[in-house]
Amino acid sequence: MLQGMGGDMQTRRVLFLCTGNFYRSRLAEILFEREGLPGWSASSRGLVVSGALKGLAPQVAEYLASEGVVADLRDPAPLLVDELVGAEHVVLLNASEHEPLLLRDFRAVYRKLLADGAVTKWNVFDLPARKVAWGQEPPPGQPPVSAIEHIRFAVSDLVRRLGQREGKPAGS
Repeated sequence: MLQGMGGDMQTRRVLFLCTGNFYRSRLAEILFEREGLPGWSASSRGLVVSGALKGLAPQVAEYLASEGVVADLRDPAPLLVDELVGAEHVVLLNASEHEPLLLRDFRAVYRKLLADGAVTKWNVFDLPARKVAWGQEPPPGQPPVSAIEHIRFAVSDLVRRLGQREGKPAGS
């Protein structure tokens, strides 16, 4: 753990990144916080936030409501360099989609995180897109139920791995 002012322990932060911060990264953030890992908190940001999307993806809101979770309905937020620098661990929700954006916009910071072993790369695809929305063939999509289960499993595994690294299991 990091020592703060006056010897207090500071919370480490895991940062979940996806394209729009509307669906995948937001769900991962909420699930990480729900699982609870002592000394850790989560946040999420988008790499291409246009301002067109508001609140939280309906599929995520529905799933969370079915689980009895009240979610923060804030609008998607773009990644700022200070947030990337301040993260103890970074998760790319889809490495092939997000790594080129990080290398383009945050090359030095991202390479440092990679060198420090502070990056986890997942392969969770976004919701299936329509050709009309892209003007060309859309990238691969993943049905909401499949993606939600994928993110649930991956978050649980991340909590377990970070807990093992710290010697503190989740929920303690």
